[in-house]
Amino acid sequence: TPGWVMNLIRDFQDKITCGLYEAVYSLEGEPLEKVMQGQSHACGAAYLKLYGLPEKMPLDEFLDRIRYTGPSQIKIERDGDVIEWNELHEGGCVCPLVKRNVIRLDQKLCVCGANWVKYLFEEVAQTPVDIEIIETVATGAENCRFQVRLKAHT
Repeated sequence: TPGWVMNLIRDFQDKITCGLYEAVYSLEGEPLEKVMQGQSHACGAAYLKLYGLPEKMPLDEFLDRIRYTGPSQIKIERDGDVIEWNELHEGGCVCPLVKRNVIRLDQKLCVCGANWVKYLFEEVAQTPVDIEIIETVATGAENCRFQVRLKAHT
């Protein structure tokens, strides 16, 4: 297939994705959470593959490796069961759909970011967590900060 045809197809796909996200941005509560959870899991799995990270690893190894893996550095400060997760984005959203101007940046997209962090902890490090959004690029911050609370394994 010629390159110009592939570009037309990509543009078509991007327009569909943009329309879907405009509808997603109208959601609230559990429906929004469910959609963003699905998106974050797909993104998280692709991220692991793209950066060659193991699908499973111990928590401490995960925290060491994740600091410098990916499109931005992650500053991690741990105090017992509380971790401050600070993605250094320099004012730009790291979502590839936002970076490519497929979708607009909206604060609701940060629900995907929080679920992405949760996915990494729970799936890769096998550690159940609660995530709280502290601040994000979408709220006007330079970076995306989350508070991660480790839960007791059951």
